[in-house]
Order: sequence, then structure tokens, then C-alpha cells
Amino acid sequence: AKRMNVVDHIVDSNDVLESAKKWATFAQLLNKNDLNQRRTCNKEISQKQVTHIFQSYLKKLPSSDRGGRALHAAVKAIQAACTSATFEEGMEVESELFWDLLLNSQQGRALRYAFFAERIAGRKTKTKLTSSVAQSLLNPTENDVYVGIIGAGTMGSGIAISFLRAGYKVILVDNSKEGLGRGFKLITKVIEQDVKKNRIHPDQASNILKHNLLTTTDIKSKSTPFENCLIVVEAVFENLSVKKSIFSQLDEVIKNPQALLLSNTSTLNIDSITSMVSPERRQYCAGMHFFSPAHVMKLVEIVISSHTSAETANLINSITTKKLKKVGVTVGNCEGFVGNRMLFPYTGESVFVLQEGRASVAEVDRAIVKFGMAIGPLTMGDLAGNDIGYFVRKEKGLAKDTKTGLPGSNREKGMRYTDLGDDLVTQLGRVGQKKLKGWYDYDIKVGRGRTPIESKEVSDFIANYREGTVVQKYTEKEIVERVLFPLVNEGFKILEEGFASSPSDIDIIYLYGYGWPAWRGGPMFWADSEVGLSYLLGRLEEMNSQFPGSTYYVPSNLLRSCVAQDITVQEYYERGLHKKQSSSKL
Repeated sequence: AKRMNVVDHIVDSNDVLESAKKWATFAQLLNKNDLNQRRTCNKEISQKQVTHIFQSYLKKLPSSDRGGRALHAAVKAIQAACTSATFEEGMEVESELFWDLLLNSQQGRALRYAFFAERIAGRKTKTKLTSSVAQSLLNPTENDVYVGIIGAGTMGSGIAISFLRAGYKVILVDNSKEGLGRGFKLITKVIEQDVKKNRIHPDQASNILKHNLLTTTDIKSKSTPFENCLIVVEAVFENLSVKKSIFSQLDEVIKNPQALLLSNTSTLNIDSITSMVSPERRQYCAGMHFFSPAHVMKLVEIVISSHTSAETANLINSITTKKLKKVGVTVGNCEGFVGNRMLFPYTGESVFVLQEGRASVAEVDRAIVKFGMAIGPLTMGDLAGNDIGYFVRKEKGLAKDTKTGLPGSNREKGMRYTDLGDDLVTQLGRVGQKKLKGWYDYDIKVGRGRTPIESKEVSDFIANYREGTVVQKYTEKEIVERVLFPLVNEGFKILEEGFASSPSDIDIIYLYGYGWPAWRGGPMFWADSEVGLSYLLGRLEEMNSQFPGSTYYVPSNLLRSCVAQDITVQEYYERGLHKKQSSSKL
């Protein structure tokens, strides 16, 4: 812009005001004619330069049908201002583009919906925060507040980074010195990157690493002031017995009876975990489910137990949004909460599609990415670790016994279940990117080991699970409906059962936690505005008949009610019809 004389000067962000004063003084010295010639709208611009700039930028934008409609319109508006015979003609083009987007763009409606949904999610609680603990936690730099993080793995270290950036003092705990060392190394690396990217000052980084980060292998040790922590976030692996043991110890060690004792569990019952603390403490316990990597992902599910007080929920929300600068959504305590509960049918049906021969691994992912998701379900499994999902299913008593081959104790008769994903881990050791093999192969020389490469071993392995003759391949539309419609249906059931307070809360969880495209608004908005609830209900009924034994294909009563009244689920909530339910778990 400066090279083309569109702007006069470029300044450092610290010098904006002083520089503006100097240029204002200069402008005062110009006569009216000279000043008018310097106005951007009256300047001549090289058409050759303009054409090159616009062509290069248009290549970088997502296509209009994949969320880029407004971006392409913005480029056209600027181009019109530069290439039209007069500036006024260019402004007229911009006006036409603006009104077309405002009145006719489904993407625009979805993006505006998402914008307001995020703000609504953070403003739902009205309980005043008056306790001394709350005041200290909301002013960490003034009150020398310690936060305990139990578990120094990728998740725990990411949570620690989030609190360190916000000015809290963190005590990182792991039962092995090696684990602590890896965690400290990761935290140091990220903080040093923050300095390089000018996110924090070098002095602040030095203070974080030298004074604000402590480590220990024993929460009872007097080598750190762990007993004085006002927040403790447990972030160990998904094992109920281990988590209960940790909370039992926290009940003994943490001095302040109003300290927040929180679990980062992604699937386990918060009531069961916190049952190990004294009854008086339970109102200060909840789930604080971060998403990996925790220092990057903005979403936090705040999970309310049957004992969590309104002030505790509000305090965690305030810490999440105001101090950690993340998006907090309050949800109820059900299996998988909101995000992962909806994810179970999504990932499960993706594997069934493979087993049936309806699509290959790459074809499933390609259809979902083309839909707009950041990555496909099978790439997501490789990224997160296929072993994580397997251990969750094993903990739930669904995965078969690897020695006897017998189904898990909680796998009910007639329940639809595939062993394919479990066997991929237990028989082939294909846990994902970390081992350079999962649903895909990975090569450290190709995209630093992150680029999926179709695997012949996996294709042959899947073929062994196929029953009967090869059926007709699915279209991309059929893949999307097969794996996303049960996800949406589960969202309706979550609302129906009172584990989420609104459709927009579910949408925010999927926008910020699961890579749902913002230009589709979220799964519930998509069902309302693009799919149509009547069509959704009809397809679910067809699939429920075709695939008996999967409860997530059984249509939600809330969905049926919306269709019967010919209203969207958003309208259902706007009219307050949900208030007639007495099932809220929040």
C-alpha cells in the first residue's frame, strides 16, 4: 500500500498516536486542493499492479462454496474501487455486494449466528462472585495464586501453559521425573516461541520459567506450596480408579476448603470422580475439559456435577473467558458430555462404512473435508491417537478381551459394534501419527510425518472384516449423511435430556472444539437451515430400520416434536418451549 501511495506512512504499534499527530500537523499545512489530491479516493493507481495483486490474493482464498463467499466479495469490492471509472461507481458495486450477502448468503447467516452464539455462551450465568477465593482467582498477579496441574503429558503441559500465560503460578505434578522433564521441556519450548512471535516480552518469559513454574512428583512434599493451590486440574489418562485416587489425596492435601478441584476427563462421570472428596467440598468440584493441544484450542467444556454450585460454575466460566481467554460452555454430566458424546456415533459409523466396503479410508475423510470439516474422522483418530479411543471403549467395557476374544462385559446383546478399530490398535499396533502408522501410513520425510499416505496393509485388513458381497459405493452426500446425521441426532437428545442449555451452545462446542466449519454455523444450525428437520427425521428413520442396534439412529423425541410443529430447534428454544421440560441438568 505504501509502495503504491495508498498510505503515507507505516508505524510501529507503540508509535501510532505520536505519528498520527505529526501527520495531522502536516495536513493542516496543506491547502484544500493539495489535501483533496492526497485523499485515497482521488488517487490514481496502476491498473497493472492492481490486477496482479487481486489475482494473487484470490488464489489464496477458500473457494466461494467452501466458506469464501464473503472474502471473494470483499476482494471484488476493493477491486471495483480501484478499477471503476469513479470512486462512487466502485462504492455502488460494494453496496450491491454487501446487500446481496446480507440478504441472500447462507454462509453469511451462519457466520453471524456463530458470532452471537459465542457471546451468548459466555453470558448465561448471573451468580455474583463474592468469595475471597473467587476474588483471588480473578486477580492472579495481585494475589500470588497457585494452580496445580496433575499430569505432565501433552494435555497437562498445555493446560499449564494456558494458566502461566494468564499470570498464574503453576505447580506441575507427575509421578515420574522423566514425565516432568518432558513436560517442562514442552512448556519451555512454547514460551520461547511466544517470545519469538512477540506474544510476550522476554522478561515475562524469564519470570514464567524461573519463578512461576514449579514441578514435583509428590503433592504431599513440602518442596512446593502445592497445599496452597486454589485450583487443581487433574489431567491424567482416562482411568476412573486413578482419577478417584487423586481426588481422595487432594481432599487430604489442599488446605483451602473452597479451592476448585477440577478434572480434565473427556468422558468419565464427574460425580464418580469427585465422590472421593468430603461432602462439603463437592460443591467446589467440576469438570474442566480442555481440548488438545490445550494451549492452542479455545474451547473448554465446564462440566457440572450433581453437587457443583452455581457460583463454582460461574467462577470457572469467568476464569476461562476472562483470564485464559478461551470459550467456555457449561454442560451437564453425561457420558462424553456434549462434544464427545456426539462424536461417538460420528467416528463409529465412519468405521462401519469402511467395514461394509461403502468407501475407503481416504474416501470417507475426503467427503467430510469437502463438507468443510478441518480434517476427516480417520485422520482425526490418527492425530489424537487411535489407542486413546480404544482405551476409552475398553474402560467402558465394550472392547473385546484380547486373550479370550469375548465381547466386553458391557456390550449388550444385539448392540451394534465393530471390532475393526480396536483390532487396528491391538493386532497391528497402528495407533496413529505418533508411531507413523494408523488408518494411514506416515513418513517422517513427507510433511514431517503428518501427511496421510494411503496404507495397503490397512486396506487388506479392512477387507477381512467385510461380510457378504461388496455393496455399492456411497456417494459423498451419502457418506456425510451416514456419519453426521447420527451426530446431530445425539445433539437433539442432549438438549432433550437437559445436558446442554441451548442449540447454540452445542454449535459453539463443535465450532471451537471439533473443527466444524463456521460458515455452516454448527451441527444444530446446519440441521435447521440446510438439511431441514423433516428430511433429517426421515433419513434417521430409514437408517434406524437399516442398522438396528444403534441407539443414535433412533430419532430424538425433540426432533419429532419440532417436525410436528413445523419449527426449527432454534425456534423451539426462542419460544421458550424447552422450559416446559423439567429435565435440565445445569
